[in-house]
Parts: sequence; structure tokens; C-alpha cells
Amino acid sequence: MIEFSTERLRLIPLNAKYLDLLINDEQSLAIELSLSSKEVFLDEELRQALKFRLSKVLENEQNYIWYTNWLIVSNEENCIVGGIMLKGLPNEQGEVVIGYNTFPQYQGKGYMTETVRMMKDWLLRQSKVKYVIADTDKNNIASHKVLQKAGATLYSESEELYFWRFV
Repeated sequence: MIEFSTERLRLIPLNAKYLDLLINDEQSLAIELSLSSKEVFLDEELRQALKFRLSKVLENEQNYIWYTNWLIVSNEENCIVGGIMLKGLPNEQGEVVIGYNTFPQYQGKGYMTETVRMMKDWLLRQSKVKYVIADTDKNNIASHKVLQKAGATLYSESEELYFWRFV
């Protein structure tokens, strides 16, 4: 299984089995991946996003890393601190879209900035990827800061969202 790591973090892409466990049985996932079993609360919006990711993984299991949620694991605590999602293979323009979340008790520690940098660096080394895209709610200041610190450029907006790009 592919996995990325820094001194502080590991990124683990979830295959269909592990993604299903994250959605339905977090305790079993922790046991399967030998992680500390800290309680993780998936709100309904995140659970729905993960269910959608699972449907995409099941449609294309051989390329699951491009459709799944990657766990962000703190090496120090050996527990899940959040996740980063890839939303599919690069499109015709070479764009890959990411989404991410940090559980509240782990926010403000730089985990997501480190994760986004690690993921975009890997993505931009892939032959068909030219851009890494993220969208944020206009009122999500913390997410704007993460993307700015990680080197993204604001390039577009809609009524509700800002669109960011790494080149």
C-alpha cells in the first residue's frame, strides 16, 4: 500500500474495505491499521462525502488512491487527526481536486498545511497532473490560511466559494 510520511504525519489512502470501516466502524479501522483508538466524530456532511468517495472507489478500485480519503495520522499520538480526499483522476486540463478536514481537537497545529503541501507535491510530480485545485467556503478563513501557507493562488470565485490552485 502506498503511504507518505513526514516526521510528524503519515498519509494513508483507504481502499474500499478501510473506507467502509471509517464510515461505519471506526474502532475496527483503528485495530486493522494499528492506530490508537481516539474517538473521531464524523459529522453527517463528512460521512456523506465519505460515502460518495466510497462509491467512486468501488467504481474504479484499481485507481482507488485517486478517489479515496487519505487518513492523516499523527506519528506522535498514532491517531487519526483528519483526512484529505482526492476527487478523481486528472481531467483533460490536468486538474486534480482535493478536499480536506481536520478534526476540531487537532486544528491549529499545522497538520493540514503540512498535509496539503505533501499531497500537492506528490500530485504535481505525476505525469498527467498540471494543477491541484481546492475550493473553500468564503467564510472558512482557516482553510484559506492553510491554502495560502501551502502556496495556493486564489484564481476564481462563485457566490459561495473561492477556488484555489497550485501549479
